[in-house]
Amino acid sequence: MGQHEQLTIDLAGIQAWGTSLDNVRGGIDQPVEFASCDDQLGTDPASGTVQNAMVDFDRAWKDGRAVIDSYMSALSKMCNDTVTRIKALDHSLAQTPIPHHRPDI
Repeated sequence: MGQHEQLTIDLAGIQAWGTSLDNVRGGIDQPVEFASCDDQLGTDPASGTVQNAMVDFDRAWKDGRAVIDSYMSALSKMCNDTVTRIKALDHSLAQTPIPHHRPDI
């Protein structure tokens, strides 16, 4: 390693990813109203089958959405916590006196 190499972390990128995760969480949390499809499906005998399939999907999606939401929430929290901790560490290191350079022996 070179003498002047430094570790860099894209804090803005980490923070943006956490915000994006929260935005996606908000988007998948929108309820879907299948009841409003009744008028469009009409009285065709197959429409009952379609309606039942849509209700079954909605029920399963609610369960899956809860799992996905919990994972995305945890990842978003990790992003925010990481940025906070790195900034605190950076501030702490900036306050630490730099030892004098001593020649290699």
